[in-house]
Amino acid sequence: MPAGGLSALPYGAGHLDLPTALARLDPVESIGPAEPASVLPAAKMEDAVRQLAEAVLTRSAGNRQSLLIVVSDASRRTGVQHYLPGLVAGLEERGRFDIRFIVATGLHRRPDRDEERRILGRDLAARYPVFHHDPDDRDHLVELGTTTRGTAVEVNRHLLEHGQVLLTGAVGFHYHAGFSGGRKSLVPGLAGRKTIVGNHLKTLRGDGSRHPGSRAGALDGNPVHEDMLEAASMVSPPLTVNAVLDPDGSFEGIWAGEMVQAHGAACRYLLRTRALRLAPRRLVVVAAGGYPTDINLIQAHKAFEAAFPAVTSGGTVILAAACPEGLGDEEFRQGILAGSEAELAASLLSDYRVYGQTALAWRRKLSECRLILVSGLEPDLVCKTGAEPAASLAEASEMAAAGGDRVEPGWLFSNGSRWLVEPERTAV
Repeated sequence: MPAGGLSALPYGAGHLDLPTALARLDPVESIGPAEPASVLPAAKMEDAVRQLAEAVLTRSAGNRQSLLIVVSDASRRTGVQHYLPGLVAGLEERGRFDIRFIVATGLHRRPDRDEERRILGRDLAARYPVFHHDPDDRDHLVELGTTTRGTAVEVNRHLLEHGQVLLTGAVGFHYHAGFSGGRKSLVPGLAGRKTIVGNHLKTLRGDGSRHPGSRAGALDGNPVHEDMLEAASMVSPPLTVNAVLDPDGSFEGIWAGEMVQAHGAACRYLLRTRALRLAPRRLVVVAAGGYPTDINLIQAHKAFEAAFPAVTSGGTVILAAACPEGLGDEEFRQGILAGSEAELAASLLSDYRVYGQTALAWRRKLSECRLILVSGLEPDLVCKTGAEPAASLAEASEMAAAGGDRVEPGWLFSNGSRWLVEPERTAV
């Protein structure tokens, strides 16, 4: 039995078996979390949903209202299909609400009908109107003002046309916004393109370098988060329900209430249970976590970013991500295949593109480590990204060894973006 009991890594809708050599790596799960996570009891879930329903009812003040429930797109696993039916049923019993849903796509593609059913559950998807956000649809955007950092704020008009808004989602680490969830359902989730671009531009400083506060696990002093929160706060304060899920999609915790308070509580939980101090090693193997977190290379990049602090300078990272939808966006492709890193940084300062910035983050890590990618992408395309293609984990292991990176000791992440790594000074 390998250390920590790991014998496979999640990959797409299935898994990849670990070859013997990689199974000898030290799984980070054996080191953390600092506070053991457990599946949330059903009774606690029911209590949270009941309290949320009461908060929604209190806000209605006895009057009939329209309620807009915001859900994440198909690239996120949030678990809303497990509690929304009970919440909606409880509200329907009181007979006060006209309920609608909206998918907060941000700049992502809209979900198809099957994905819509997976997000909401078949019953809710069939019975209620479901809107889809489009960041470029001028007829459905409303200007709210400008943040103190200069971001022009446009949001979907449905947010202003309903009596109440309820945000739903899952909270995890986010490589430049600090954490997902909470205010991200509004900005970028339901924002116009120029708002999303203006907010994400805060990731970079004037010289093209990354702002030191724009990083995973940070809210205070993070210009992306602070600008995002200011923009989201221009919408009447919504109620929020945010969950933290384990790798199997089970609930570890659920927090409901005012947006800032509920989101903040979930973030503090993550910092208690998912922050690791690791001595960087020559070899790191990381999985993006399977579908939907490895649906494309943009999503898989989050696992690479999370595991990167665990590899020594000049070391090797093996990333397992199926990427059935390819790179994920034309902006990302152009940034990956563009000229030099410096040229890309300069172009973003004059003509910022959200996924161009993701490409810049990808390329900057590749300037400091070797990346071997096990994916469904064409080998030629993988090479153009600066990574090296491998058809299997076994081949990737052999490539790492041939390059002089011994398997032992090394780190193994079965779900990279689940963790926040704080590197220790002394390398192993």
